[in-house]
Amino acid sequence: MTRFPAPAGRVALKRLVLAFAAAALLAGCQMPGLTPPPQQTAALPPPAAPKPPPEARGIWIVGSPALRGTIDQATARYSGGPDTKPHLDARGTAAGFRAFCGGVGLDHPDMVASDRPIGAAEYQRCRAASITLTQYDFGPKRFVYVKDSHMMAVPGVNDFVASWGQTGKPVSAPTAGS
Repeated sequence: MTRFPAPAGRVALKRLVLAFAAAALLAGCQMPGLTPPPQQTAALPPPAAPKPPPEARGIWIVGSPALRGTIDQATARYSGGPDTKPHLDARGTAAGFRAFCGGVGLDHPDMVASDRPIGAAEYQRCRAASITLTQYDFGPKRFVYVKDSHMMAVPGVNDFVASWGQTGKPVSAPTAGS
């Protein structure tokens, strides 16, 4: 079989098609300096809202979802107003102790509802943050720990604890195995 060279017109046509394809590809690209920067069309979100005042904060309880019933029963017996309504953030005992032992003041929870006694490492973390606490027993594997500093400083905490009708005990250092 003998091959004949392609006519010059065909080669020129192929080159022209390739040039148009390359131009089409480059037209889709944005080359720096050739196009203006995009304009912002949406408004920026508003700044974060400040923390509510203590009266609107309520009583902040963190800890075990297993104690939701216990906390709900105590809340039902509590005759405090809507500004001191207890709120349980039930994300688990370990997460509750981490938040609870983070510090004192309105930026930190007032109580932790726990399905086990406080552990030695958790107790040490609380002590390192200058937190003293009182333990209230609600039955086997049901404990509520209250920050002593929040009893009088946070509205409603003292009255809510008094509504339980039981005496708490100060927490001392647990043994390493607990």
